[in-house]
Amino acid sequence: MNSVWALLASIALIRTTLYNYLPEKLRLYISARFEEWTRRFNTDETMVFKDYQSSKMNQLFQAANLYLGESLPTISIPRVTVEKTENVRNLTFSMEKNTEMIDVYENIPMKWKYFSDYSQGMSKHEISWYELSFHKEYKSLVTNCYLPYILERANKIKERNRVVQLHTAARDFWTPKPVIIQHPMTFETLAMDGNLKKELVEDLDRFMNSKEYYQQIGKVWKRGYLLYGPPGTGKSSLIAAMANHLNFDIYNLNLSAVSSDFVLQNLLLSTANRSILVIEDIDCSIKLQNRESGIELPIKYQQQNKLMFLQVTLSGLLNFFDGILSCCGEGKILVATTNYKDRIDRALLRAGRMDMHIYLTYCTFSAFKQLALRYLEISDHSLFHHIEKLLPKVKVSPAEVAGELMKTRDPKASTEGLIKHLEEKVNLIADGNSEVSPKHHSSLSQTSNCQVHKSSISLPLACDGASMDNVKSPGPKPDVSVKSKLTADGEGDNNFEKTDLVRDRSSRHNILQVIEDMEKELLSYKEAIIALQKKSCGTLNKLAGIKATI
Repeated sequence: MNSVWALLASIALIRTTLYNYLPEKLRLYISARFEEWTRRFNTDETMVFKDYQSSKMNQLFQAANLYLGESLPTISIPRVTVEKTENVRNLTFSMEKNTEMIDVYENIPMKWKYFSDYSQGMSKHEISWYELSFHKEYKSLVTNCYLPYILERANKIKERNRVVQLHTAARDFWTPKPVIIQHPMTFETLAMDGNLKKELVEDLDRFMNSKEYYQQIGKVWKRGYLLYGPPGTGKSSLIAAMANHLNFDIYNLNLSAVSSDFVLQNLLLSTANRSILVIEDIDCSIKLQNRESGIELPIKYQQQNKLMFLQVTLSGLLNFFDGILSCCGEGKILVATTNYKDRIDRALLRAGRMDMHIYLTYCTFSAFKQLALRYLEISDHSLFHHIEKLLPKVKVSPAEVAGELMKTRDPKASTEGLIKHLEEKVNLIADGNSEVSPKHHSSLSQTSNCQVHKSSISLPLACDGASMDNVKSPGPKPDVSVKSKLTADGEGDNNFEKTDLVRDRSSRHNILQVIEDMEKELLSYKEAIIALQKKSCGTLNKLAGIKATI
């Protein structure tokens, strides 16, 4: 025992002598040679993953944190940190400081150690790092296989634990604090035509599994969907189902709030990968009418000898969909919705911009059966055949059918209530007080740019400069007569003679819907007239200037 202590004392004396009397360069040289000599007898090799590398977060450190945290609940370890935040779905586990664990990859043990300390200097902050130790003969396997495997698994864990969030644009930027979406809609609970739903789900899954294929054929890994159809047919619910199915964040973009094409490009660049960008009511968010309509609206003006953009242009939106900036990022899905597909320029609808067009119509019998299964927990009933005959005769949205089914949970009473509701709508149609059958869709006139919608109220629209008094409604005779007289200065004085103004809630809803459509039409004509006035004034000023010079 005494000899051992004597040996240790001798080593300490030699170390002190070398440190005090030998030059620094010589000490470093001896120390390096000594480490090189001892390394020959060491069979292990160690890799260090610091939390930050050159002031940037180390992706390998983050990946190791997620990867090891998934294994911690299944192994025996003295201390484990457990957390749950609102931005993740499940509990998260992490190693405590100065602890270690063994991970097995292809029957090879990988020893992980976690360390944490505070940096030296004036501004002290916590620094963390992992140390991975393994036999040195497996260094190539670790570098080429194990570490890429950890990165891949970490990405899957992150996607699985992430909650769906809603981002909105404000003042040309996405809001810094997105809202967590807790919409319960899924494809299992969505009332939609069964074949169309299956086709859409297969298309989404095929897209998500085609990243390498897109790279192979030289295409950007993105997808575009156009949802169109009457109001209240489930377009927003379908978007929520898509987000929950893919576990993608939603970026909701209102084009009318975007000040320029440049801002639109910045918003596109700042959207996250694997997300859904939604443009609702694209036909009325900004005035991007079909170029075949012959109406041009102002998109720019002159200010201080510089060309300034008032709003997003059609060219800017086309570049937004499939221009060079759309190549930035991967796995992005664009969803546009509209009630009137024919009002959208064809250039926006072609493949590569809108790859799949999904028409959402009024409630069909297939959609009703899905609603009955969800709300009443029945797949068949003796009264179903009555509903099957009534649905094609009326325009009723899935939301309206769901509202009727929710009034009572008794299958027989609920089904009878829905039949009564549908029969009332059929009777109103027969009396000319409700909307016509879905088979009779409104269409564009072949001789004018005015779109006429058949409804319960005959609301004439002035087209091609014609007076509103000279336009006759093609619809059925209404219960409410609307008389409009245009004054000389262009303002209208509407006098309503009410005779049985509203017979039920359905009629009131139809009246309001037609009035809103008419207001949108008149607003678009007003803006077109203002544009023509500005253009005419500019032309007159130029002609006056030329005349003055002559």
